[in-house]
Amino acid sequence: MLLAIAWRNLWRNGRRTVIGAAAVFMALVLSLLMLSMKYGSLEQMVSAGVNQVGDLQVHSAGYFENKSIDHAFFDNKNVDVTFKKIPEIKRVVPHLETFSLASYGKQTKGIMVSGIDPKLEDIQSGLSKKIIKGHYLEKGDEVLIGDNMAEFLKINVGDSIVLLGQGYRGITAYGIYKVAGIFHLPSLQMNSSLLYMNMQDAQSFVYPYQKGLLTGFSIYLKKTSQLKAVQKQVGKDLGKDYEIIPWQTILSNLLETVATSKAGTQVFVLILYVVAAFGIFSTILMMTMEKRKQYAVMVSIGMNRGRLVWMSILETFMVSIIGVVTSLAVASPILFYMHYHPIPVTGNLAEMYLQYNIEPVMPFSVSPYLFISQTSIILILSFLSALYPVIYVLKFNVLNAFRH
Repeated sequence: MLLAIAWRNLWRNGRRTVIGAAAVFMALVLSLLMLSMKYGSLEQMVSAGVNQVGDLQVHSAGYFENKSIDHAFFDNKNVDVTFKKIPEIKRVVPHLETFSLASYGKQTKGIMVSGIDPKLEDIQSGLSKKIIKGHYLEKGDEVLIGDNMAEFLKINVGDSIVLLGQGYRGITAYGIYKVAGIFHLPSLQMNSSLLYMNMQDAQSFVYPYQKGLLTGFSIYLKKTSQLKAVQKQVGKDLGKDYEIIPWQTILSNLLETVATSKAGTQVFVLILYVVAAFGIFSTILMMTMEKRKQYAVMVSIGMNRGRLVWMSILETFMVSIIGVVTSLAVASPILFYMHYHPIPVTGNLAEMYLQYNIEPVMPFSVSPYLFISQTSIILILSFLSALYPVIYVLKFNVLNAFRH
């Protein structure tokens, strides 16, 4: 009965109810659009970072702090068996990385040498598709370099590049390798300072006396929700000689940027909700003032004030729910369409995206958390607005209400 009375009361002044619901509608639609676009871009940045470094990385204990080749380790069957027996692991990509000087003619440059498994690396990152000149790694004593590095060294496909650096356990690492191909990656830094070579060549380069030297594994999971469980299992099986680093630690600077960006966006969303709160409260205030005499009559004929309190709360929530349902009905199709058909980015902004190895599109997030959190905020504002009629109903004087 209270629900029917509350619904009837709303439409005694339909214009007032529509204005209150419209305030909720505008605030929720605009906040969903703004946050979806922002969160989509941030999720894209994080996804690109994880695709590059892996969900987890396994190193010899102490390697992550200083990235020294002296903290490399030799691959063994125990490590391989550990990875194979965990079904949540999608792919394991081994790496061997060290710093070196690259020289051709009179030009010399400090670079990062990355030993890779060509097939696994191509499956994960599509490196072969980024070759703009020459060919992908096919045989030994071949390397791939970035186009900016090639331009600086004035070297071309088929030329020989000289590498000189620090090897494992203090030996001098040196070698002469043929440039098989020149790649172009979205990141300017990677194009300028990264050199790829076959894993076997890299291992012989830094320590020719024993096979199987690695600086780490990048582990890619089937589902990101399984990260903590897999990290715990791998750490337990491998023991204290290894460190298992999650992507959150590796990409900590990126996560700080994401958190700062989200905080800035929340300021604008807060303004929208302040407007919505005033819209809801003004509607409830007008409803309460208009129904003072009605409240007085109902109390006079014996209606319990507690029932009036519940009726007032129901009216407040009905206004908000009308606005919420309408806004979700309008915003959801738009957001899902933009999620599957992201807006392409061009010009200088596209170049900036590419520098961070991110596809130049503006995606929209459709995370359930986004819808739940924003709807919850609206309902909380409605609850706070409902406090006024609740207090009024509990304290108003019947005779004074009749006089007004």
